[in-house]
Amino acid sequence: MSLAAFDSALLFRIHGLFSSPLLDRIMVFITRLGDLGLIWLLLAAVLLLRPATRRTGAAVLLAMALGLLFGNGLLKNLIARPRPYAADPSILLLIPPSREAFSFPSGHTLHAFAAACSVGLAGHRRLFCFALPLAALIGFSRIYLMMHYPLDVFAGALLGFCAAAAARRLLPVLETVLSRRGGD
Repeated sequence: MSLAAFDSALLFRIHGLFSSPLLDRIMVFITRLGDLGLIWLLLAAVLLLRPATRRTGAAVLLAMALGLLFGNGLLKNLIARPRPYAADPSILLLIPPSREAFSFPSGHTLHAFAAACSVGLAGHRRLFCFALPLAALIGFSRIYLMMHYPLDVFAGALLGFCAAAAARRLLPVLETVLSRRGGD
């Protein structure tokens, strides 16, 4: 069995195991929380307002920008994997089809994990204990709603963590560059 066939079979297995009218409504709500990364942008804005968490807010924004650039901008178009409902027209969607034609990696998941992991890497444990489960639920909702294959979501989570780690490393460099430019 090929990896793509396994991924497709796993998608249908997960959907079959968990599908219910109540979860349908819950998963639509959860996936909407991740639309356009708005909940994570709101989190970043709140963090930016407080001097004690300003650096974390900047890290969230930088990680999301890196995710957008490399995940949505580069990998989605390079790999060009069709979404599950495009590959199998028998899939009935609970939400409108995505404007983005490609599936790999899951952008919702990537941005959720980029934000959550940025918070975690900054040491905000309480907030991380809220953000990480929400990120995981958003990722799961993408599988449940058959918008992404499980591998798309796994890759999105991994790339989100990598974007958060990269942002953590890049932020001090950017701060140094910006402070030098401000002094000129």
